[in-house]
Amino acid sequence: MFVKIIFTGVSLCIINIFLKKQLSEFVLPTEIVFLALSTALAVEYLRENFSYISEITDQIKYGEEIFSSAIKGAGICLITNFSSDLCKENGNRLIADVIEFTGRIMLLFIAVPYIETIIKTAFAFIK
Repeated sequence: MFVKIIFTGVSLCIINIFLKKQLSEFVLPTEIVFLALSTALAVEYLRENFSYISEITDQIKYGEEIFSSAIKGAGICLITNFSSDLCKENGNRLIADVIEFTGRIMLLFIAVPYIETIIKTAFAFIK
């Protein structure tokens, strides 16, 4: 999902470069369509992952999972930043904002197991 939104956003930036020169009235509608498409993809991803979030209570592992999550998070940050900057430089602020928002959502889902561990540890100390 993340890759689809990034690829679509960067492709739309390239298309909008040519549209601004020839048919500038089509730039805003294409950005609105991208916003709707990326929102639909994000909602679908969220729907798939809500069941995962509810099932992770006793499945937290350490070691390889932490390293894997850190690598994934770093990759998401780099790709998101590169894609967003590319869109901003081409004057597509809306597309850049959607790409950044999607990256933040992806990082949040990577961090959910660790947030849960922190919460459980805090409650254990309180009791």
